[in-house]
Amino acid sequence: MKPVVALGALAIAASAGAAAAEPAVHTHTDEVRACAPLAGGALVGTGGGLVRVDERGAARAVWTAQDGLPGTRIEAIVRDGDGWWIGTDAGGARVRIVDGALAVDRAVESAAMRDVVRHGGVRYAATANGVVRLGARGKGTTVAMKGGVRGPRARVAALASHGGALWAGTAAGLYVLRGARLEPVALDGAHASAGVTSLLADGERLWIATSDGLFVRDGRGVRRIGGNELAHVTAFDGEIVVAALGAGLERVDRGRLVALDGAPRGLALAQAVSEHDGAACAGGLDGLWLRPRADAAWIAAPRSAGPPSNDVSALAADGSRLWVGTFDRGLAVHERGAWRTIAHPDLDGRINALLVEPRAGRPARVWVATAAGLMALDGPDDADVARLTRRDGLPGRGVLALARLRDGRIVAGTSTGAAIVGDGQPVPVGPAGTDIGNVWAVAEDADGMLWLGTTTGVWRGPSAAAGKTPRGDGWTRLSVASGHLDDDWVMGLAARGRSVWVGSYKTGIVRLDLDDLSTATRLGGGWVNPSGLAWIGDTLFASTQEGLRAGDGASATWTGVAGLPGRDVTVIARVGDARWVATRRGLARLSP
Repeated sequence: MKPVVALGALAIAASAGAAAAEPAVHTHTDEVRACAPLAGGALVGTGGGLVRVDERGAARAVWTAQDGLPGTRIEAIVRDGDGWWIGTDAGGARVRIVDGALAVDRAVESAAMRDVVRHGGVRYAATANGVVRLGARGKGTTVAMKGGVRGPRARVAALASHGGALWAGTAAGLYVLRGARLEPVALDGAHASAGVTSLLADGERLWIATSDGLFVRDGRGVRRIGGNELAHVTAFDGEIVVAALGAGLERVDRGRLVALDGAPRGLALAQAVSEHDGAACAGGLDGLWLRPRADAAWIAAPRSAGPPSNDVSALAADGSRLWVGTFDRGLAVHERGAWRTIAHPDLDGRINALLVEPRAGRPARVWVATAAGLMALDGPDDADVARLTRRDGLPGRGVLALARLRDGRIVAGTSTGAAIVGDGQPVPVGPAGTDIGNVWAVAEDADGMLWLGTTTGVWRGPSAAAGKTPRGDGWTRLSVASGHLDDDWVMGLAARGRSVWVGSYKTGIVRLDLDDLSTATRLGGGWVNPSGLAWIGDTLFASTQEGLRAGDGASATWTGVAGLPGRDVTVIARVGDARWVATRRGLARLSP
């Protein structure tokens, strides 16, 4: 089967007569989570950043955490005078657009910020950890809440100032500020605690969008209008309009929800809709649509190639090509500034690791470790896929790590042990008769010994010569019990010279020296991600949940690497002179 070209990020328009420069950050911007019409375009909040588009929907700029936003995934866009409050997955920022550039006036770090409203002269923010009263400076003060289940009630999605009171919509239902704390307000008997997703104060009425449909609260009480799985409610062309996951855009008509006249074709999974002075925008999981004027037709925004998802889990270099694997949406290749996705019925989209195997006189083979086995890509356009699973001899169903030995053999770490793979049947490797658990990392040291990073510590043993069974005696376990580690959950391994660096899930990195394995040197470094240690030149990089760290491998001094779209870094790879860094919020290309 031929691979298909992905429809990934919104296109970034090039200036007339010139090619678009290679961006430093690559994100997937198809999912529209919020939008606001602008003169000659719109401001669009996506899963991959804040995008400014022109009147045809072509992206003129994409702004992420690299540009001063607290986070890259956009949760909300709220007008505020000459600017906007932008809610992100890591807090909010008050921004303006000045000469086409993003100016950040103020940034507030918090849990995901989903709405901002002014009430009684004070700004309040809805976050995934409660309602926050924003002061002139600082992070703000959390407003006390009473009633309902503690976890869901803290997940606040919307705020409204209505009838002299502050209202909050949460995953546990509707709340109102009474005195100094928020207290629950029931909708009706059948939907007493429906999860609220959006609020709209409209004169004497409060419109309440929930996972169970649309409600209205006024002087006659609370009543349900209808609908299901609503994401947003807003005033639109003098009507009340909702964005529904499954039904697209709907309007309130004589006490019921009906399809919005002239709604964008193709927009079914709607999450956002907004109108201002006749201009409008709408979008969701299906993409973005624009309406430049009240009497104009909707225009579908163009899409272009990009990574298939922002949750990037694996990278591998193949000459000038970069292979990019994601946790949830499969595999893509980046080459000469262009993207191509790989589509095949045998290729699972949940990718954990990638490895390029050079072959003399033939194109390289690409090994893909997935949650459903190991795949090898061959042939023209990488269209031939061979699949190895437990039925073929792999120890475990999910493949978590890959490494190439100096003699050319490939080692796969799985959810239940490890194996050497190739053109023949997989050969298990490791201590015989011992359950070593998940194998998250694999390395080979200077003495030709194999290292397996597992959930039971790190194991060192013989890899054996090709054709011989390497499973059996000669294996040593280094762990918390042996005094070598402070955490037995080993996620990363890196071998260089006469040393091996071991990265754990919770307690950082230790260096083990082959000439004296009786002791370990603790280097710190943070919570290491799977296969999260790599030497590039003379620098040891640690991909951690708190960012990318760079060190010399000898001391506990680490330098944080800036310019990334996300804080949770998964892997780093080198292509030519550039370093590519994968995060849970997108991909960054760092210059030398």
